[in-house]
Amino acid sequence: MFKSAFVFISLVITTGFTRTPVSNCDNAYSASSYALNYAKKSLKADNFDHQKFYANKAYIALEKTNKLMKDCNCADAKNSVLKGLENIDKATAPKDWDLGRHYAKLALLNVENTITALDIFTQNGINTVSSELELKDNALLLEAAELEKQRVALEAEIERLLSKKRALAIKIAENIQMQRQN
Repeated sequence: MFKSAFVFISLVITTGFTRTPVSNCDNAYSASSYALNYAKKSLKADNFDHQKFYANKAYIALEKTNKLMKDCNCADAKNSVLKGLENIDKATAPKDWDLGRHYAKLALLNVENTITALDIFTQNGINTVSSELELKDNALLLEAAELEKQRVALEAEIERLLSKKRALAIKIAENIQMQRQN
């Protein structure tokens, strides 16, 4: 009697843990995480072949994400995945190193947007958003995240341009000094 009760309770407990519902977006989220990882590796690659190799891996992961998105009702994530597929496809066979990095960066932003959209969409643990107010809040959060990414990119560009300006000023000063010596 005790043994059969123990087996029954064990069965109920393990069934309870293994039968937890999986969100329709969870698998898409997982696949997009792989795409994010490979897009980052493409950007960090130190040679052209490795850059294209990891861009191709990211493309495959994004294709899988796109297939899994059919069961997820998050329109923002679906749009980001499609944009990411376009960009990473261009990064898989670029004309040169810089163009490949450019498209890999764009794809990385698209994948980050996908993950952010899925996070927001599934924040309640359910794949439905309950009100128009929440939809507006989610859209504002996505817009704020996008604006923050743009701000960071612009700051990096400003720093790059300032560095270039300093280098040019040094060259000009050196040229003036050389001319004065002659």
